[in-house]
Amino acid sequence: MSSFFEFSPVKLVYGGEALGFQAGRTVLAPRVLPGERAEVEEVRRQKGVVHARPLRILEPSSERVEPLCPYFGRCGGCQYQHLPHAAQIAAKVEILRETLRRLGKVKWEEPIPAHSGPAWNYRTQAQLKVGKPADGAPALGFFEAQSNRLIPIDACPILSPRLNALLAVLRSEPWINALANGREVELLADDRDEKVMLTLAGGWNAQEAETLARKCLAELAGVATVAVVQDASVRVFGDPHLTYRVGEFAYRISPTAFFQSSRSLLPELVAGVVAPGFSPADAGPSPCSGQALKAGATLLRAGEPGGVAIDLFAGVGLFTLPLANRFEQVIGVEAHPQAAADLAANARAVPGKEIRAIAGTAFDFLRRCAQMDPDLVVMDPPRAGVGADTLKLLLALQPKHLHYVSCSPPTLARDLGFMLQHGYRLDSLELFDCFPQTYHIESLARLSPVGRERA
Repeated sequence: MSSFFEFSPVKLVYGGEALGFQAGRTVLAPRVLPGERAEVEEVRRQKGVVHARPLRILEPSSERVEPLCPYFGRCGGCQYQHLPHAAQIAAKVEILRETLRRLGKVKWEEPIPAHSGPAWNYRTQAQLKVGKPADGAPALGFFEAQSNRLIPIDACPILSPRLNALLAVLRSEPWINALANGREVELLADDRDEKVMLTLAGGWNAQEAETLARKCLAELAGVATVAVVQDASVRVFGDPHLTYRVGEFAYRISPTAFFQSSRSLLPELVAGVVAPGFSPADAGPSPCSGQALKAGATLLRAGEPGGVAIDLFAGVGLFTLPLANRFEQVIGVEAHPQAAADLAANARAVPGKEIRAIAGTAFDFLRRCAQMDPDLVVMDPPRAGVGADTLKLLLALQPKHLHYVSCSPPTLARDLGFMLQHGYRLDSLELFDCFPQTYHIESLARLSPVGRERA
């Protein structure tokens, strides 16, 4: 195969590339749509797959649109700006379905409802890189796709207005010179896009770091918290944490603790995890009665007390707190030290509810709690997924219901395949398009034991 060749892909695959075949080889290329003819150049071969980059589109798809962002194609943040938002969602639904089938042998032929929000200005979190491009002057921006080369950025159309306003200030003098010794600037805005927590990582000495932090607090509109990360230490100036509200609950988020970065779909995601929508006429008895619930219905009727719910990989308690409206006892488990501290503080702030916050890994918690009888277990793991060792301990508890929130279809496929081989069935699957213009897919899978009859 020549290093330059024509390419016509047949489908989009997870990761943002298009897949096709040429001269008997599998080819992957970004920014090309199924059915298009493109001239591409081979970049590398890996495990028998040719990775190529597009040079020009010879015959465009009728679906192709002009990308909104001038950095699209260079910046590694977005992959789908050349595709309308509705078509992105449809593609993601099929990518999710095929990934489950191919990697997990999970054949889900039922509809996959897709939840979507605004296609632009939705991100309330950004990790900006500090570096020196070819001209040698300090700059602020993002890395190119699959590289550590910095692209200076004027504005990003998927960031919230508040974050874009801060980016405009920080990339200008004298701020960019003050950040020259830094590596990364992380911005996290609250749900109202008003207050911002700024986390700086770099090589300043203690006095320089404090001077810079206090300057940020005094002069940057909206910045209420500044954290400086140096080696293993974190120094915090201003407010000790950011408050982020979702529905009726306010969450304390401290520097270095993880929180969802897409504001538009959080209420829907929480509702889907905690109390899936259903018609009251469709609901069976409470699972605590020992009788089954109709597949896809919520665990409990509105206002009806339940038994025990466990929230694994709980973070600061996004699902833990609202679960307390449905269950008599809720246990949140989180391994990250700062997130676990936030989880405990957020649990204490909810009056009249029995919420336990456990600092530790899901594996260690489950290993110590072999006698529990949970009505619901929620899992929201990182990209690495849950894994077989933890799932073995979990399934030994025989939870009446499992709700798995995934940000990675490949590891979801692996974990679902394991659970379906060990006594559970998949009752429903939903997609949440939390990150338009990108290949990222958030999904919610609900499972129950095979031996548990449906009402």
